Formats: sequence, structure tokens, C-alpha cells
Amino acid sequence: MNENLKYIAKLSASAASSFLKINILGALSTVIVIILEFTILIKGIDAGHSAHASAIPFLLMMFFARPVGSVLWYLTCLASPYVFFLFGNQYIISKITNKVITDKSESLIIPILDRVLNKFQAKQPNVLRNTGDYSLNKLKIIQAIRNDKSENKWLRKIIVFGMKKVKMDDIDFTQENLNFYDIIKVKTIQTLKNISEPSRNMIWITIGAQWAILLFIWLTKF
Repeated sequence: MNENLKYIAKLSASAASSFLKINILGALSTVIVIILEFTILIKGIDAGHSAHASAIPFLLMMFFARPVGSVLWYLTCLASPYVFFLFGNQYIISKITNKVITDKSESLIIPILDRVLNKFQAKQPNVLRNTGDYSLNKLKIIQAIRNDKSENKWLRKIIVFGMKKVKMDDIDFTQENLNFYDIIKVKTIQTLKNISEPSRNMIWITIGAQWAILLFIWLTKF
């Protein structure tokens, strides 16, 4: 037990560290690109007419002077934080999932799944007979895992991440003695094991897109 607690603490620290690194890198790139783009865009504005303008009229003047560049600048400002958060979160979940499944799936993931599924089955023992029943109950189980604060949040995220990807299209629900809970447990573990080594490619692509937009604004007058 102590070994598992130490492992979870180390896992949480690693996840937090990766999250900070990715978002600091993204924030730094975003701030630099936004400042440089803004500096380039306002060069075409007559300072005599804009010196005393408030922010909104000034931004409108910038838009009319460089409409395409201004729209791209607005998109960079608004979309970048969300995109970095989204891809960063996906990368971290994939990273810790790959590590936990490789190191300790038997002692960490399976026991949590057993506890959650046993609790859920006790409350709702009805036999499931179709994919509609399955989909509804899968959503309920995912919500139960998210709400179970007694378990480590990263382990809960891993299980939810895998369970969302589980498909039951190949299951014949007309079979007798079909146990939905055993099936979803096995398929969740198998799905997690099939998750490949995580890649930061989408983060680098996002940074590359930011700097490509900067280059476009610098080289054009649109």
C-alpha cells in the first residue's frame, strides 16, 4: 500500500510538472507572437487619428487597415490558450496512462474499476439487453468515477479516458448470462493497454501555426 501511495504521489507530481511545462511554453509563445503581430499591425494606422482612441475604436481601426491580419491576431489571442490546454491535457493523460498501465495496472487501475463497478452493480443490478442500455449505463459509470473523490484524480482521469473509448459493437446482448460489468472492465483495461506512447506533435504544430501566422502578417499587407 505504501508503495502504491508513493507511486501515486510521484505520478501526480510528474503530471503537474508536465502540465506546467506545456502551458508555460504555450503561454510564452502566445505572448511573444501576439505582441509582435500587434506591433506589425498597428504600423499601418495613422497615429494622429488613433492617439486618443480607446481600445475598441483602435482595434476597429486596426481591423479596417489590416482585416485578414487582424482576424488572425484575434484568433491567436482567443484560441491559443484553449488549444494548448486541450492538447496539453490530452498529452498528459496519454503519458500517465501509458506509464500506469505499463507499471501498475494490476495494483492500481483494476482495483478502482472493481470498486466502482461493484458499487454501481449493487445499486442497479438489472440485466442490460441492448446498446442503448449500455450507453446510458456507461455514462452513469463515468460520472460515478468522476464524482468518487476517494480515489486519486489522475487515476480517475485515466479510467474515464479509457472507458470513453470503449466500443461494444461486437457484443451480442441477446446472449444469456451476459455480464455488462465484466465486459466493460475487460474492454476498458484493453483499451488503455492499446493506447500508444504519447506524442507532443500537436503542441509543436500549434506553436508552428502561431509563428506561421506571424510570418504571414509580417510579409503581407492584408
